[in-house]
Amino acid sequence: MKRKKTWFTLLLALSFAFTAACSDKQEPSASSGTAGKPAEGDAPGPMGKYASPVTINLGYYNPGEVKWPAGSNDTLQDNRYTRLIEDTLNIKIQHAFEVPQTGYEDKVSLLISSNDIPDFMFVSEGQFKIMADSDMLEDMTAAYNNYASPLLKDVISGFGPEFMKKVTYNGKMLGIPSTSPAHDSDGVVWIRKDWLKNVGIDLPEVIKMDDLEKVAKAFIENDPDQNGKKDTYGIQSTSSFVTSTVGYNSLDLIFTAYNAYPKTWRKDANGQIVYGSLLPETKQALSKLRDMYAGGMLDKEFGTVKTDQFAKDISAGKAGISMGYTWAPMKALADSVKNNPKAEWGAYMLVSPDGKLHARQPNPLGRIMAVKKGAKHPEAIIKLINLFATMDNNAPDAPKVYADSPGTNWTVRPIQMTFRTKNTVRDRFQRFQDAAAGKLKREQLPESDQGIYDNYTKGLDALKASPQDWAYVLYQFVGGKMVLRPEVVEEYNQFYGITKSMETKWANLTKLEDEAFIRIIVGDKPVDYFDTFVTEWKKQGGDDVTKEVAKEAERLK
Repeated sequence: MKRKKTWFTLLLALSFAFTAACSDKQEPSASSGTAGKPAEGDAPGPMGKYASPVTINLGYYNPGEVKWPAGSNDTLQDNRYTRLIEDTLNIKIQHAFEVPQTGYEDKVSLLISSNDIPDFMFVSEGQFKIMADSDMLEDMTAAYNNYASPLLKDVISGFGPEFMKKVTYNGKMLGIPSTSPAHDSDGVVWIRKDWLKNVGIDLPEVIKMDDLEKVAKAFIENDPDQNGKKDTYGIQSTSSFVTSTVGYNSLDLIFTAYNAYPKTWRKDANGQIVYGSLLPETKQALSKLRDMYAGGMLDKEFGTVKTDQFAKDISAGKAGISMGYTWAPMKALADSVKNNPKAEWGAYMLVSPDGKLHARQPNPLGRIMAVKKGAKHPEAIIKLINLFATMDNNAPDAPKVYADSPGTNWTVRPIQMTFRTKNTVRDRFQRFQDAAAGKLKREQLPESDQGIYDNYTKGLDALKASPQDWAYVLYQFVGGKMVLRPEVVEEYNQFYGITKSMETKWANLTKLEDEAFIRIIVGDKPVDYFDTFVTEWKKQGGDDVTKEVAKEAERLK
């Protein structure tokens, strides 16, 4: 009973990031706005250098521990990126604030609520809507039209006309949208291959639920680590066990294996917008998870494991299944080989009965660069974004910066979001596979990828002495290979934002949903309690929200 109370207490804290959609938006016209038009003495063109230094105050999150190049004196305020910006554009970066990454969202919300925002900062779509409604934002239409590079315009237009509508109010472009490429969050089941060998299971790359259950049961009962003790676990998860795409050690891939899409907006057989958490497929997936929980295959503590503890049993060598991103090795698996160099991991694709992986894609819109109304040199931020877009897309003339130090995380740069084309991720995976197969020479790879390819040629075992290098190669060459398989089908949400009713009702509806799901899985409620949840969800405002979502989704077409 104490554990159940803990689950229910944690459920109160569960939240899922739904961003706000903008209303009454139109495509920006070339004549809209005045800010950003070339002025006397200004630096013309997308990459024009200012004659006199221009300082911009920029919101910034601290990315945490940074591996700077050996022997350098680089800091977050003074590094190769900031020096490149000064040399190229004569722009000086000043951090308006600097907070840990986990506190960035709260910091931005506090500044917005107090109407004390810096000149430039990245905000969520929901925060952007509040700022737009409060007339806090600079009209960036002319600045974008006059200063955005052809590459940046191609990147943004490549996501379709509805993409720009999300940052446009009454014909005015009020923010610069960063982008999330397709397949950046495709799901992979990572499984300890050495454990598979120890329990006598030969697993194909494409698996179904029966295969996953078989492996989970064997990992619990058959002493996969061969220590003579029954002390290993099956499927891991956390309190954030279901998301709109895929999470670290979430159960999202099991839902998808039943063609269930909770936390997303779908179209039913009649073409009507419906909430995926209410559909019969979701009930079926919950029934399966209930059986797995009762059978011991699902971590008994999954509802109480904090999201930042997702790798605790994997790192300790007590669990051999990790469901999550293609890039999960970077955070979920690296410590397992650090603690046990004999650990071997492989990537597997969990498909639905139709033999497909219906990969839920993230919102193509990342955070939005917001510019305070009245800020000096609003075009300066576009110049910065132009510069970093060349790096994000491996343009031929793009600066290399930390190419000789791949351990230096890209988030140390002043522009802490990316502006990548829709197919950036998949194209990179394909290049690496072509290079591995000898179809592409090393010299034909972007310079930033050549070092990664060199690590690949050393072999995964040799890389275990440097767990992060091992993890990155596993991600790009092994996880990436899964994304390229023909079984992968892109699944986009019909709507990613929030509506007016959501602002007051969504937190309660989400709590109702999360509580119902976890109670069904742990056996506190029968499977048919799902039908009660659906009725209550609709009654408590879900029907109103659904109508608004349908209307907004239609407008954004």
